[in-house]
Amino acid sequence: MKPKPLQRIASVACSALFLVAGMASAEPFTGSQQELAAWPSLKLSYVLSTKGGTGKAADPVQLAEAEAPAVLALTRGSRPPEVAPQSYVTLYGYLDVALNKETGAALKLDRGSNNLIGFKGLEDLGGGLSAIFNLQARFKPDTGEQERASTFWQGESTVGLKSASLGRLRLGRALTPLWNNIWLFEPWYNSGFNGSLASYQTGNYSSDGVSDVALGFANFARVSNGLFYDSPDMSGWRFAVAGELERNPAAKTRNRGISVNYGKGPIGAMLSYERNGNTDVIYFIGGSYDLGGLALMGSYAHTKLVGINAERLMVLAATYALGSGTLRAGYGRNQESGNHKISLSYNHPLSKRTNLYADLYREKTTGNITGQAIGMNHAF
Repeated sequence: MKPKPLQRIASVACSALFLVAGMASAEPFTGSQQELAAWPSLKLSYVLSTKGGTGKAADPVQLAEAEAPAVLALTRGSRPPEVAPQSYVTLYGYLDVALNKETGAALKLDRGSNNLIGFKGLEDLGGGLSAIFNLQARFKPDTGEQERASTFWQGESTVGLKSASLGRLRLGRALTPLWNNIWLFEPWYNSGFNGSLASYQTGNYSSDGVSDVALGFANFARVSNGLFYDSPDMSGWRFAVAGELERNPAAKTRNRGISVNYGKGPIGAMLSYERNGNTDVIYFIGGSYDLGGLALMGSYAHTKLVGINAERLMVLAATYALGSGTLRAGYGRNQESGNHKISLSYNHPLSKRTNLYADLYREKTTGNITGQAIGMNHAF
């Protein structure tokens, strides 16, 4: 006997109320870029033990991109009530908007980091093996425009397999091992905006090197048509390798790179090498040490670019827990050009996923530039 219309309506309403109640009481998800096995907010020990760490909070962008355990589709990363499914699709994102003023320039509304929205999912295949995918678009928060006109899924578009014992294998478009780990050793997470010292970590090196201008630098830190492998954690050690499967017709060779990271206790370290399609190369070494509320970090890079003088680059920086917030300071220098930058910042958390920040910096390039920025970011 079929239920009457009113009975069906009542049943649907009850189900909807149950779902909404479950979502409202769900614990919000936070984490780091590598998969996070538990739901509580990110702990410093996790950053140190799995990311080759620093004594700083996780990069909000990485936090937004973190791989959640099983979650209900389109619940924005919240834990479903009680029984969690073995497969999930989740919506995640990050927004960062700032007011910025530099010497000789008008006040402008810009960003303190890249803004993104994405979908990712996992299907349990049994035996500890899972199928995964990640689709991530980038946009400009002040105008809503697509970040790179040439590439819609600018952040990532991959599909692959992962296993707790064997690691993760992906195909498609994503960050190279160098760029996926370099943020650990710079207080502004290698954002490239405001006080960030990103340009003193990698100089003029680009993972593309061939079609940068034509693509609007869409592949500056990424490769398309690539294969990406990330190892599982092995007593603090982990490594990642990646490379292009298809060569850009205009390139001399395929991009390839490797990163080896160590993170255990207070110590974090990274060694990385990458060669792009123009045969430009970069050698990078980073290190960090956590002293409790104070974390020290630094990096050194050597680049060899075709037709450009080799560069030697260094960054020395620190973060300090001040009240509920974090004080950030750093100095970067390009030994060949003489360019250098000093930055100071304070980050104040309003919640686990929302922050206010203020940056003050001075940089010498062809002239002297002083800049200030005040902004807000939110990860979901």
